[in-house]
Amino acid sequence: MKGSFGKMLKIAFVGAIGYAGFKIYEKIRAAIELDKTLPQYLENVIGEKPEVNITYTLSEYTVSVCFSKEILGKNKSLETTVRDYISDFYPMLNINKIKIELSQKEEKKKA
Repeated sequence: MKGSFGKMLKIAFVGAIGYAGFKIYEKIRAAIELDKTLPQYLENVIGEKPEVNITYTLSEYTVSVCFSKEILGKNKSLETTVRDYISDFYPMLNINKIKIELSQKEEKKKA
């Protein structure tokens, strides 16, 4: 009786670690795919390809999107557009734990 309970406990422990590892892998894979597809989507919708940087910590994602000054001035709903895209195509990412930062591209000075 004691041996079978120990084996069941070990199997449950390994299963729980495997499940947690799979969930973390799924979130990281989604962040990598989002980094590839979000600029292309925003270019199709807005007309300008932004610079996108995604940072993942254990508790939240930070999505930094850089557009030109004109685009930021024209489109006031960029954050909503990004949130809608993430919630529609990446449901495995918790939209409540995603912080979206909109910033302006630095203009390159001509020498």
